[in-house]
Amino acid sequence: MATVPPPSPAPEVIAHRGASSAAPEHTDDAYGLAVAQGADVLELDVRATADGELLVVHDQTLARTAGCPRRVDAMTRASLDELAPRLRPLTLDAVLERYGRAARLLVELKDPEPWWEGRVIEAVERHRMAGRVELQSFDLRALRRLRLRAPHLPLASLHLGRPGSRALDAAARCAGAIGVRHDRMDAPLVAAAHARGLAVRAWTVNTPFTIHRALALGVDGAITDVPDVAVEAVRAAWLTQVA
Repeated sequence: MATVPPPSPAPEVIAHRGASSAAPEHTDDAYGLAVAQGADVLELDVRATADGELLVVHDQTLARTAGCPRRVDAMTRASLDELAPRLRPLTLDAVLERYGRAARLLVELKDPEPWWEGRVIEAVERHRMAGRVELQSFDLRALRRLRLRAPHLPLASLHLGRPGSRALDAAARCAGAIGVRHDRMDAPLVAAAHARGLAVRAWTVNTPFTIHRALALGVDGAITDVPDVAVEAVRAAWLTQVA
């Protein structure tokens, strides 16, 4: 009798800035809801203030999220205290403390600089989260620096366009995964990445159609603002596989 191969692991559902379609991004509400909806991983962005505070925020300024036009990298702890408490971004320490045991974390370094990249590593190690946190960036040079500083931490390379062979080779030398815009992704790309030992994540898939398309391509993770929708899609696809 022929041996039936075991089903592939179900793709991960990665909550983009938390459940950010239903709650303000990068907030306790967004992260808590994502965990409740069954997300496997919480995705978050990190920037550093002028004095090295690591804040969980996507944009270069707080204009969109807090009505403050100042650049994050020009602010200090003291200037953050001037904001109303409900408008202050969470710190990386706070997210690690509150959610690091509830879900794995995918931490993107925004506009990374050598002087503060090490602080991210220190925070991960201080909270004993080395096995639950992965760092990612669009900046390949930063990933190379992180690989040298912390060879034990998993890394992922982000891509705006469709990475070709050279980009995949470069990513494979310092990372174990890539993240690619879902509309730049196709089956040959997924196969080429897998052949190099790279996991593949599609971002940002927010409709049933785009989620199912990404799953059909064989991605290892779906980065989404709607983790509840993605969880149902992944469950349905996995049940079809094992039926």
